Amino acid sequence: MRLIICTALCLATYMFCHSSVAASLLLPNNANTVLVNGVATEQQQVKLDINTPQGLQQIAFRYHARFRDQGSQHSFSSDVIILRFSASDQDYQLTLPSIRSKSSAAQFNDSPTLTLTDQADNAVEFTQDRLMKKGLQLGRDFEQEIAKYNAAANPASWSAAKVTAPAVAPKMLNEPVNSVVTAAPVALAITDAQPEGVAPVVNNSAEQPSQAEVSNMLDYWYQKATPQTQAEFKARINQ
Repeated sequence: MRLIICTALCLATYMFCHSSVAASLLLPNNANTVLVNGVATEQQQVKLDINTPQGLQQIAFRYHARFRDQGSQHSFSSDVIILRFSASDQDYQLTLPSIRSKSSAAQFNDSPTLTLTDQADNAVEFTQDRLMKKGLQLGRDFEQEIAKYNAAANPASWSAAKVTAPAVAPKMLNEPVNSVVTAAPVALAITDAQPEGVAPVVNNSAEQPSQAEVSNMLDYWYQKATPQTQAEFKARINQ
C-alpha cells in the first residue's frame, strides 16, 4: 500500500512539474530579464505561464553588450525593453542585433530591433515598448513601475491587449430602462435623491452649471440637513 501511495505521489509531482513548465523563452547570453509577468526576476531561460488569459506574457529585460569603437572598449546597457506576446505550449527564442559601435548602441536604444520565433522557427507577433524612468536609475522598483505602466494602458501593457466593452454613458433621469445610450459618457452631478422640480446638472468640460442651478441645489440640501449640520454650515460660511 505504501509503495502504491509513493508511486502515485511521484507520478503526480512529475506531471505537475512538467505541466507547469510547458513553455519557455530563451534570451541571448547578453540579455537578462528584470520582470516576468509583473514579478521582478533576473533570468535567461524564462518559464512561461501559458495559463494566463490568452496565454499573454509580458517580459521586461535589458540588453548588455561590449564593443570596441575607435580603439577603446565600451560597455552598453540598454533601456528596459518590454516584450508582450501570446504563448502556447512550446518554446520561444528571442534574437537581438549585434552592438558594435556607439551609433548602433544609440540606434538600438532609440528603436530596439527584436526577433521572436517559435520552436518551428516561425516568426511570432509581439508588441514592444520601453519602461522608462526619469532621473537616477539606481534602486528602481520595477514591480511598482510595471504596475503603473499597465494601469495606464500603454502599448505593451496587459490591459491594452484585452478586449474591452465599449463605453456606455450613465442612464439619464427618466430614461427607459431597456434603452441603450450610445453617446460618449459624461460626468453627472446628480444623486439618487435628486430633488423634484430641479433639473439634473450635467457637469462636463464644455458647459458648467449655472449659478441658479447651484443655488437650487444648495437650498435643497440645506433643507435636508439636520439642525446641527445647518449650524456647522453657517459657521463655515461666516468665517
